[in-house]
Amino acid sequence: MVFIHGGCFFEGSGTRFFYGGDYFTDHGVIFVGINYRLNVEGFLCLGIKEAPGNAGLKDQIAALKWIKQNIRAFGGDPDNVTLFGESAGAVSISFLMLSPSANGLFHKAILQSGSSLAPWGIQHDPIGIASALVKEFGYNTKDPHEIYNILSNIPYNDLIQAIKYSETKNWVTADILFVPCVENEIEGVEPIITQFPLEIISLGNYTKVPMIIGYNDREGIFFVAKDFGTSVKEVDTAEFLKNDLVFSSTLEKNDTANKVRDYYFSSEQDELIMSVVDLYSDLHFKFPSIIEMEMYARTTDESLFFYLFRYSGYMNVPKMVSFFTGVRGASHADELFYMMRPNVLPMPQRWFDLHDQITLQMMLTMWTNFAKYSDPTPVTSDLLPIKWLPSREWNPRALVIDHILTTAPLWDESSARFWNDTYNKYRRKDYGFHHLNMLSFSNKGDCCDFNRPICNNTTNNL
Repeated sequence: MVFIHGGCFFEGSGTRFFYGGDYFTDHGVIFVGINYRLNVEGFLCLGIKEAPGNAGLKDQIAALKWIKQNIRAFGGDPDNVTLFGESAGAVSISFLMLSPSANGLFHKAILQSGSSLAPWGIQHDPIGIASALVKEFGYNTKDPHEIYNILSNIPYNDLIQAIKYSETKNWVTADILFVPCVENEIEGVEPIITQFPLEIISLGNYTKVPMIIGYNDREGIFFVAKDFGTSVKEVDTAEFLKNDLVFSSTLEKNDTANKVRDYYFSSEQDELIMSVVDLYSDLHFKFPSIIEMEMYARTTDESLFFYLFRYSGYMNVPKMVSFFTGVRGASHADELFYMMRPNVLPMPQRWFDLHDQITLQMMLTMWTNFAKYSDPTPVTSDLLPIKWLPSREWNPRALVIDHILTTAPLWDESSARFWNDTYNKYRRKDYGFHHLNMLSFSNKGDCCDFNRPICNNTTNNL
């Protein structure tokens, strides 16, 4: 099991400091953590031979090639490699699935709280982002060769310090954020991708493997806490309309922003902060993951398992450090502390309460079962009393991971339809494919029913 760490492609490390794999090895698998170049070093995308882009993803491929060649020496099987990652790690795996360069290097994939379709998961204007960075040093140019020469002569620490955010633009909402990109075709350079992810998936041109995809119910807590703290007095909803949406006029953008405000925000001040959490969660994590899952379901026969993690316990560390401990549910990255043993928090299992220990064992057993058998619940047991069934386009089931395991509709129909309608109308045209309807939603309120197809009266157009 190869873990790819997150950190919004800005920070992080695959070391035991945060991601100790002891619990995984206790369940009979080989755990591998990898590192890759981050930020401007890893994802400067100038479209030239000197800086084609996606160096960080190419580092990941180099690591996977090394694993394929050497893992037998550690007791591993090069023909049974499972990738799993959270946040930017999940986005990375999504890109690796889309890249011919990674074909044959892995055989299963687990995407936790991340998608290549997320607004923050891809650079839409990589030259503009690089130009904004050199402008911090007094240069005004959009020539890629000039930008490369300028950046090559600036100390790395100075570059990092220059990538600063305003009070309301941290990480996923930053203006300068170096993440994966669509590369130019350059002679002598092997690219990761040369088309947008939506087009690649819709055409079925990706590595088809069994997958687990999911997210946490309160993903936005971690990011809202960084942007607003634990309270907010007002919200500019136009700020949330990211650059994967394009409007013909300011009036059209403001009209859409008003629709977002009407959908998410009430007049009650006490509820405003949680409304922002819901907006962050839906826009940056839930809807992109749903779309990606939906498209895979249409284009592969491999097993696809979808989950919702909402357990709230003692080890929900990101929620705790965000000072949202009184809120039910799970923040971004909370689930990692029910599968990893970080050196930074060397707490033995005996410190966990009973529900925490059960959740830890459920997560580890399902994840390692999937790595071994391509099935998270090959048999039911007292620990795993529910059979986790694959999700298909016509059978939208999700496993809900809480104090007990239950099942639920794959998505919240109302919010998914809201963003589906918005993206169908305003999605950037340079995504390179034409569609009328991303999700199989009808206009009837009872569309998402367990016992029948998602929509009997909607034509799928990809």
